[in-house]
Amino acid sequence: MWQPPYTNFPDLEEKTDAEMQRLSWTTEQGREHLIKTYGKRGRSLLTEEELVDFLNYLKSQP
Repeated sequence: MWQPPYTNFPDLEEKTDAEMQRLSWTTEQGREHLIKTYGKRGRSLLTEEELVDFLNYLKSQP
């Protein structure tokens, strides 16, 4: 699903926080996913495209 590009990194981080909370993910679970998927230990190290991809992944989880 195409979405317009984000230009507000803090907004993206806020949205990923909300999705992680919805899924009851811990910070460690998020970190493990980022390491496995992107080879990076935190969202601040992701590119905007990777952060959007991570957000879309979280949204796709039941």
